[in-house]
Amino acid sequence: MDSMCHHLCGVPKESHPEVVETSATAKEQTRSLLRLACSKCRSFPPAQGDKLRYCGRCGEKAYCSKRCAKADWSEHMHECEGMRRGRDIALTEHEAQGGRKQDFNQIRRDQIRDDTLSWFAKVPGLTSEMQLLAWINRGESPLIYATSPIQSAVDGREVRVEMIPRSFWDEDPRFLDTYPESLREHLRRLFDESSFDPNEQYACALAMQYSEDSPPIVFPNIRKLVNNVIRGARIVEALTAAIRAEDLADELAWFENAASDRDAAQGLIQFIRHRASSMYGIVTQDGLVPVSTRALNNEVALMMVRTMLLEFDVRLIGLRSAAHLNGREGVVRGQDPKAVERWNIRMDDGTYISARAVNFEHIHRGHYKRRSPWTGFNSESYFYSC
Repeated sequence: MDSMCHHLCGVPKESHPEVVETSATAKEQTRSLLRLACSKCRSFPPAQGDKLRYCGRCGEKAYCSKRCAKADWSEHMHECEGMRRGRDIALTEHEAQGGRKQDFNQIRRDQIRDDTLSWFAKVPGLTSEMQLLAWINRGESPLIYATSPIQSAVDGREVRVEMIPRSFWDEDPRFLDTYPESLREHLRRLFDESSFDPNEQYACALAMQYSEDSPPIVFPNIRKLVNNVIRGARIVEALTAAIRAEDLADELAWFENAASDRDAAQGLIQFIRHRASSMYGIVTQDGLVPVSTRALNNEVALMMVRTMLLEFDVRLIGLRSAAHLNGREGVVRGQDPKAVERWNIRMDDGTYISARAVNFEHIHRGHYKRRSPWTGFNSESYFYSC
């Protein structure tokens, strides 16, 4: 039975940590990214090795065609000479280190591209979010599109992810209102190749939005679907849909296979056994799987989702003294530091409640999303303890 529900306090809005990236760094990123795309229309060659045309005077400003170069000259003419001098200095340093002049532009393009893709790869939970979105919608030949402002915080909180089905990116003219034609052509070639397997791969595009009034610079690429992520999501769905011993056994095996640190995996498994014993009175011998209960399954599924750095969406159920909260939805933020048997849940209206695992159920709201970086909370953040 849920405990007596009592009002604690009003709930302040979550505060977001400050963006740590300096404006100087952001400006340098902007200058670097602009070398990768057409300076006029912002289209980006979809594959490494594709060639851009550069201004014949400064050799720095890049264009996809003579038409774009001519259209941009009225603005570029004022900066051309200064850009030429800067490029001459960089080229001299490149040649002094043994580099070839003809490779200079391509080497810079490849390095900037690699650095940008590496930045996206470090955003916590982003890879898992994109993979599961691609897997769930694989029958629609989707493009998984992630975009970030150039001055985004290093934790990636401003990255936005969306699924664009082929019915839109291939057929709808509105696609070209936002995305370059080169991206559509690249996707057509990709999905029409016999070697592309939607059960093994997915198409994604990572985009940097360098200013509000211009289209983003897009980096399309192909990624492999990681089996541990897909299998983990399937186990979570099974654990939260029914009470079966085999699902809990699958979960324990998943932790052992998915964790890069074996000691960490064993620590998680021991924690689950401890929770089963201390919270639910389920005593299990070493090496054996605990007896499943709905509450224990909820907690195990929650741990799996958090291991993949994803959000765990829930709906409140079975509350008696706070029955008016039943049906409300939110996201689990972590254990209640004041009551280890409870979990802190941020409700959709921004308030917090503290509830036992038996009083919530896992729900799917479109797709799994990565965990918010501002998951901290304190004793003044709770509205109800249920």
